[in-house]
Amino acid sequence: MKKYSNNWSYEGKRYGRSGCSSQDPQTSYRYQRSHSRGEVVTPPIMERKDKRVSSSPMAMAVDFRTYVDQACRAAEEFVNIYYETMDRRRHAIVRLYLDNATLIWNGNVVTGLEALTNFFEMLPSSEFQISMLDCQPVHEQATKSQTTVLVVTSGAVKFDGNKQHFFNQNFLLTAHSTPNSTVWKIASDCFRFQDWAST
Repeated sequence: MKKYSNNWSYEGKRYGRSGCSSQDPQTSYRYQRSHSRGEVVTPPIMERKDKRVSSSPMAMAVDFRTYVDQACRAAEEFVNIYYETMDRRRHAIVRLYLDNATLIWNGNVVTGLEALTNFFEMLPSSEFQISMLDCQPVHEQATKSQTTVLVVTSGAVKFDGNKQHFFNQNFLLTAHSTPNSTVWKIASDCFRFQDWAST
């Protein structure tokens, strides 16, 4: 996988390939890459102890900022692992999906791990180049309190025997937390080529 070079920022914090980092010298964010490269593992998600509506606006803003930082770390780790696995270890890609995950590939729907395994085995070998990554947490009211992150990528891909295509891809990642870590899995994946008609 070719490396994407874009860095982006949110409220004074800069995000890039090395993880989320702050311009404030007193604050920094780092994560460790998972050893097996077979799943996306981040530090435990910090949750608000007091979820009452009466929380102060300042406390809610700090909590949301922490939540956004955690989403960025998970998204960055996920994108690195996902496309490296697609290009180099395709047989392991389904380990990143939930058992009942849904993939929509250029309008074709694939659901469940067995169908996903068969689909990815049929795809030719690939070389992905990621040029853009964006992510944001999804509000808990929309996901029945399940911690969920929307990850959007775009770039170019060359499948063996085919011309290069521009593409975009949207993932919904859900978090499965333990006291020591959080494992992120794909609940939904939508991939589409974005080739424009030549003029």
